[in-house]
Amino acid sequence: MLKHCYRLTKRGSFTYVYNKGERKSDRLLSLVFVRGKKLKIGFSVPNKIGKANVRNRLKRRLRAYVRGQIPTLAPAQVVITARPGAELLTFAELGQTVRELFVRAKLYNSAVVL
Repeated sequence: MLKHCYRLTKRGSFTYVYNKGERKSDRLLSLVFVRGKKLKIGFSVPNKIGKANVRNRLKRRLRAYVRGQIPTLAPAQVVITARPGAELLTFAELGQTVRELFVRAKLYNSAVVL
């Protein structure tokens, strides 16, 4: 579980990021972000992706990968949205996809060498 200080939870916060943010997409994941003073991350998995247990498992896997990346990420409000087919990825493939989106969005701190 992400620490509370890193969670994007309110509906208004998600709406703000969706309306004002920049988008980077992959075939199976989409990343929307707004640069800011603090790092806040939210996850969205639509009902098109399986039943509740499948969606929850996918969100847990996304959170687990992002939790390890928090020290290297720049301050921003980020929403990661899964697309149908993302539930079929292994943890390593899911992590690689999220990492590529973070790199394309330039969300890693400049001090971190990748």
